[in-house]
Amino acid sequence: KKKPKKMKEGKMPKVKKRKKEEETSEVEEERERPEVGSGSESSAYGPTKKKKKKPREKKEKKPRKKKRDEEDDDEDDDDGNMKEPKSSGQLMHEWGLEDVQYGFSEDDYKTITNYKAFSQFLRPLIAKKNPKIPMSKMMTVLGAKWREFSANNPFKGASATAVAAAVAAAVETVTVAQPTAASGGPPGSQPGPLKKAKTKEGKGPGVRKRSRSAKDAKKKSKPKKTKAKSGPSVKKKKASSSEEDFLEESDFDDISIHSASVLSDTSGAPTKKIARRGRKKRKKDGDGYETDHQDYCEVCQQGGEIILCDTCPRAYHLVCLDPELEKAPEGKWSCPHCEKEGIQWEAKDEEEEEEEPAAEVEEDDHMEFCRVCKDGGELLCCDTCPSSYHIHCLNPPLPEIPNGEWLCPRCMCPPLKGKVQKILHWTWGEPPLPAELPDGPDGRPADPLANPPPRGRPEREFFVKWAALSYWHCSWVSELQLELYHTVMYRNYQRKNDMDEPPPFDYGSGEEELNNEKRKSKDPQYAAMEERFYRYGIKPEWMVMHRIINHSFDKDGDVHYLIKWRDLPYDQCTWEVDDFDVPEYDTHKATYWDHREQIVGEDQRPLVVKKGKKLKEDHQKREVPPDAPIIDPTIKFEHQPWYINATGGTLHPYQLEGLNWLRFSWAQGTDTILADEMGLGKTVQTIVFLYSLYKEGHSKGPYLVSAPLSTIINWEREFELWAPDFHVVTYTGDKDSRAIIRENEFTFEDSAVKTGRKVFRMKKDTPIKFHVLLTSYELITIDQAILGSITWACLVVDEAHRLKNNQSKFFRILNGYKIYYKLLLTGTPLQNNLEELFHLLNFLTPERFNNLEGFLEEFADISKEDQIKKLHDLLGPHMLRRLKVDVFKNMPSKTELIVRVELSPMQKKYYKFILTRNFEALNSKGGGNQVSLLNIMMDLKKCCNHPYLFPVAAVEAPVQANGSYDGNQLVKSSGKLTLLQKMLKKLKDEGHRVLIFSQMTKMLDLLEDFLEFEGYKYERIDGGITGGLRQEAIDRFNAPGAQQFCFLLSTRAGGLGINLASADTVVIYDSDWNPHNDIQAFSRAHRIGQNRKVMIYRFVTRGSVEERITQVAKRKMMLTHLVVRPGLGSKTGSMSKQELDDILKFGTEELFKDEMEAARAMG
Repeated sequence: KKKPKKMKEGKMPKVKKRKKEEETSEVEEERERPEVGSGSESSAYGPTKKKKKKPREKKEKKPRKKKRDEEDDDEDDDDGNMKEPKSSGQLMHEWGLEDVQYGFSEDDYKTITNYKAFSQFLRPLIAKKNPKIPMSKMMTVLGAKWREFSANNPFKGASATAVAAAVAAAVETVTVAQPTAASGGPPGSQPGPLKKAKTKEGKGPGVRKRSRSAKDAKKKSKPKKTKAKSGPSVKKKKASSSEEDFLEESDFDDISIHSASVLSDTSGAPTKKIARRGRKKRKKDGDGYETDHQDYCEVCQQGGEIILCDTCPRAYHLVCLDPELEKAPEGKWSCPHCEKEGIQWEAKDEEEEEEEPAAEVEEDDHMEFCRVCKDGGELLCCDTCPSSYHIHCLNPPLPEIPNGEWLCPRCMCPPLKGKVQKILHWTWGEPPLPAELPDGPDGRPADPLANPPPRGRPEREFFVKWAALSYWHCSWVSELQLELYHTVMYRNYQRKNDMDEPPPFDYGSGEEELNNEKRKSKDPQYAAMEERFYRYGIKPEWMVMHRIINHSFDKDGDVHYLIKWRDLPYDQCTWEVDDFDVPEYDTHKATYWDHREQIVGEDQRPLVVKKGKKLKEDHQKREVPPDAPIIDPTIKFEHQPWYINATGGTLHPYQLEGLNWLRFSWAQGTDTILADEMGLGKTVQTIVFLYSLYKEGHSKGPYLVSAPLSTIINWEREFELWAPDFHVVTYTGDKDSRAIIRENEFTFEDSAVKTGRKVFRMKKDTPIKFHVLLTSYELITIDQAILGSITWACLVVDEAHRLKNNQSKFFRILNGYKIYYKLLLTGTPLQNNLEELFHLLNFLTPERFNNLEGFLEEFADISKEDQIKKLHDLLGPHMLRRLKVDVFKNMPSKTELIVRVELSPMQKKYYKFILTRNFEALNSKGGGNQVSLLNIMMDLKKCCNHPYLFPVAAVEAPVQANGSYDGNQLVKSSGKLTLLQKMLKKLKDEGHRVLIFSQMTKMLDLLEDFLEFEGYKYERIDGGITGGLRQEAIDRFNAPGAQQFCFLLSTRAGGLGINLASADTVVIYDSDWNPHNDIQAFSRAHRIGQNRKVMIYRFVTRGSVEERITQVAKRKMMLTHLVVRPGLGSKTGSMSKQELDDILKFGTEELFKDEMEAARAMG
């Protein structure tokens, strides 16, 4: 099917559109290039109304709609009749320029055959007489001179004169259209209407996905290419921006009518030569097809509505053809000249023709698809970035292409107020207001009711925590802001979270949510905080001030404070302004300045702060400690002293006795071991002792307390309760947190501690800011440089059995610290042998206990009564130990039961596998490898706990859809779990609460699956759970009315300094080699505050390695009984090779005997 030819209004040979360039200055452009570029927004040389741009789409080109330029009254013509232009002399006179009179000879008329040659000849002469002539005026004058030159040329006909006149008129049109300020033209010129924003035809997935048939249909309906060229009778002329454009149009005078090529279009850059195949084609422009065809009719040499030949550059009017045509023919068409010469149009695939290399086109870096929907089509282009959008994809959608310069949402996006640290929550925001409708054609505002604007869509908003700002400053940001300024964080959040449905609000458990509702109804302030912060996962503690740790002044003299927040590490400290609205701010400021005054010795607080308010002075100041002792420490307190009464706490009589003993030992200079049984309050006695030294004037500190990381939070709480005047600093955390502590909490002197993550010594004789430093064992070693440079008044080591080996790094480094007095805390002063006890005594008083061999030799036969008495006399001044049965006559008793459990069939199978795999090692007489035997022992212990601890069994085990093990099979596979299932059901019915201890964290994982299957609520603590989370779990379990029935704990991590007195039943799932660890474990329940009898069930698998381990543990307990209390025992606690063999072989005879009997029965 042939395509109809498309007719267009012809025009004069026009000046082609150039690539836009920013005009810096007229003089600079004259120096750098011979042509003038138009401005990017409102060109001085271009039309004042910007056309809607439709750049090329893949394999298809469309002409742009022609837009008429509105020009000044002096340019308006009717029916193509142009107004008589001014001569060059008139223009020069009008602008006050010196005219150039030059007489052209016949040779000049012969050699100067086009505008380019004429311009190159005359332009230097004009510039010489008028060196400061603006470029726009130079172009106008040259155009007028060229028109006059062509009119006087005796060797050219009327056609040349007409072309020259058109070129000159085009130049004048450009000049008149230029704003008066830029061109210096007459004041009567008026600016044109506002431009339309830039658009383009994109190539998106939608374009690519269209079927071939759809493409073909579109191609068939595409009309024959025609060209709108403007001849002398056309009303308006297209503006140009360079001298070369005039050259190209004027060259038609000298090009042969049979030539198939013309000068290529330029784009504001030097013309490039590009290798071509076949006929050249020019780029598609919005005002028609810029091809190589001539701009006038071949017959009458005039412009107007012309059709183009497909096989040569000629063009014709329909009426000038012979025979005359009434309408443009369809399909490809060859002119009469080509038909006469026998030139035929060569059939070529239209797609290939479209894909021929085109002349250099205007460079367009904008995206070929919509940034929102990733589809193509007509796109709105941003003027400052490569983004493109459909107008309906914007939010709110635009009703039409906007006027003037348009910036996309990304370029208009406001910057964030800081760096985002983390995303807390997201939700759907309110839809934006609809875009304003443009004014109607009559200039009146459009009626929104008659034509309502498109409505916006809801967008995601994100609640974010800002870096270096507190949680009080958390705020909402738009999705676009987050995507632009924190792309990686945004993408990661998208991958990990559901972005269709906002996350649920964080109210905690159902019971906590109920409590929150009750509190909100009673406390409006809490309700407001809940609405603004808490429901998005921000804990209330994070918004409570802990203390102010430093201050600074800005250039205006305003004070800022560095604030440490509750339950947050020091690297989350933030600077806040003086008038920051947060509860208790004034109290903390007064406390900070009071403490600073005590340490530094002078009051440095600012008297007046912002808004004219005076610093709060009506608070209760801390009592200044006396400079000299006011009470003799050797005097025994019959009642607790006044400073303890002021705290509101009450000491038990035995704790007051411990305080008196510690004060007396301080006075005597005797380092001590407080070895009370677990649960008797060694922490409280220690804190009260240190507080007494401070309040009675014996020592102002500093005191160093080293404790397990899991108990440090408990130490903090007890210090706040029992020693409120102490400034206690917890020195834990990562390198950044510790660097902030060193810089702000060690001293008030700025230069005493070097800043940075690297640890340095503190300047000598620097006043220490804190009274007590709480830290872990590891940091005593890691940050030895600064901690070792401080002289400590007292050292407290909690769980001091860490010092039982004098070869440990902790022992050696701590021995090098400068310490006046040492206090060790341990509930188990002797765990394995007398050598460990000697190392404790050696650390306390190395000058007295320095001969290990002599000590062990002296007490070689510890069973003799005289040696026991001598050892007790030796330990007496250094150690104080009380048992719960001694101090609490009415304390509920505890009963320990060893529960023997049978192996399940699956466990028996794996037990035999382990023994037979190592049969030779088990039967070797005195040989073998002890490590190997220990590995066997660990495998046997695993088997006694649960066969799923072996990878083979775990893989073969049936699992549920959620990934957890099948509950029935899980219970059936282990004898211990079968028993535990029955026990827990009965304990639950009777209202008991249970602690379950295991040495293996993987066993705790299996117990979690078991409790989930049974439907019991529980908490868990193991070595991988940090101090903060650990304390939260303990608090939840101990809370009144808590629903948690079980608490899973690892024997070693969960056995230190943890109070779980709300439980009354302990299950030791697997026994520890060291019985003291198990004692530590069940002492979590049997301690102060317990009001019910404590039952301890120790699971032991009958006839297995576990039963023998229990016997060895009993022997170790006898050693403790004999040294610290009368009894029997041996000097050593280490196991020999023979003992290990006995443990492994224990019960194996019965195990294999059962198998043999079963085989005989089958036979």
